[in-house]
Amino acid sequence: MRAWRVVLIALAGVAAGCSASGFSWTSNRSINGNNTGGIVPEAVTNENEQMELARAHCAQYTKQMRVTARPSETGGKLIFVCEAPGTPPPPGAAPSGQGELPPGVRMKKK
Repeated sequence: MRAWRVVLIALAGVAAGCSASGFSWTSNRSINGNNTGGIVPEAVTNENEQMELARAHCAQYTKQMRVTARPSETGGKLIFVCEAPGTPPPPGAAPSGQGELPPGVRMKKK
């Protein structure tokens, strides 16, 4: 009977150690966020997949996604905001793919 107690206590200690260290049998691929934006965890290693998860998250709220920090800048996490469609980017934001600059941002002369 005493041997079973020792075994149970040992297993409980191992389980507590695993949960305290952040170990999980399944990787956490869910987005931590709400209707204003969120963070895609580093468990999603492909940046394209992170972008798609962020777009799908914002689409739940009929909003568009804008990246505020890339995984290379944040240790693997993608940080984004959800904005209403047609919202212009804030001053100083990276230019969009069409080559146009945000309002109030001027190109530096060479």
